[in-house]
Amino acid sequence: MVPVKRKYDATSRQAAAAATKDRICAAAERLFLRDGYARTSIRTVASTASVAEATVYLAFANKAALLNAVILQAVRDNSSEPLDAIAAAPPHEVIPRLASSASVLMARAGRLIALGESATFMDAELRPFREQARRRLHTAFRHVADRLDQAGLLRVDAQAAADILYVINSETTYLRMTDDVGVPADAYARWLADTLTAILLVPDSP
Repeated sequence: MVPVKRKYDATSRQAAAAATKDRICAAAERLFLRDGYARTSIRTVASTASVAEATVYLAFANKAALLNAVILQAVRDNSSEPLDAIAAAPPHEVIPRLASSASVLMARAGRLIALGESATFMDAELRPFREQARRRLHTAFRHVADRLDQAGLLRVDAQAAADILYVINSETTYLRMTDDVGVPADAYARWLADTLTAILLVPDSP
């Protein structure tokens, strides 16, 4: 009798690999936020995720790549509105929607982004990841600024508006307002909308 070959189930294997990555990222997030970047080791992440250390290295080249994956997952894993959708919105809705989305995004990912930024000073392998993230964000803000500029709402030029959006709408601003000053998330969204409106938009614009 000729043995029957079992079909290779690539879908099942890919799903299992994705689930393992998610488990590793979840464990790493808890440890990074609790212990900091320097004190979190791949060995500890592996133990917390109940996988072999080699499994972590198969999924992520190094600790910098792991933190980057954790940040990207946090940025995706929330109900914030994408910046491209905000840029395509009616012009008078752009700033309020941007502020509301930023509040949601930073509540989920702000501390991780801040951790990634500070950790670049101790791990050069993190720098390309953060530099790429900053470039992408600045480009997205330029699209938002162009939308406002085309509608005749800006009191500054589009490049200056993009720079202002990039500086003010940041994890540092969010954390200082919510953690240090104690502003609730919904109040932060209103503050951000009011601040950006006052700085960026011509008087009496909607």
